[in-house]
Amino acid sequence: MYKIIFIIGLALATLISKAQQTDAEKDILKLMQVNRSAASYDLVYDQMVSQFKMMKPSVPQITWDMAKREVFDKEIAELQKQLIPLYQKNLTAEEIKQLIAFYTSPLGKKLVDGTTKISKESIKIAQPWSMSLAQKMQGYLAEKGM
Repeated sequence: MYKIIFIIGLALATLISKAQQTDAEKDILKLMQVNRSAASYDLVYDQMVSQFKMMKPSVPQITWDMAKREVFDKEIAELQKQLIPLYQKNLTAEEIKQLIAFYTSPLGKKLVDGTTKISKESIKIAQPWSMSLAQKMQGYLAEKGM
């Protein structure tokens, strides 16, 4: 009799644990949404597509749009699932809730909007800088006979 009660209790504890984990995962996904980390992935997509467009200029824009929805967005959803354990490892459930509250506040929204704009503009600055850096590194290695 005690064995049956123990097994039922263990099963219930497992179910409750899974339900809590699901709530935590939902909160983490919500945090990713409100802090617009997905927007940074869109910047990556834009960069990647601009490279592909140079290699394949005959591909129509509608194909790139469909590829974003059918390939890229699905991969981002999978990536976000893989990132959930990192959030769980480094932030408590309460901290995640507090971050959601912050990012949905007026100041949090302003931070997100500003960060998104800064990131977009930073790419324009970083691309030529990185090309110049690569040339300097090549020059340095050439000086060293490598």
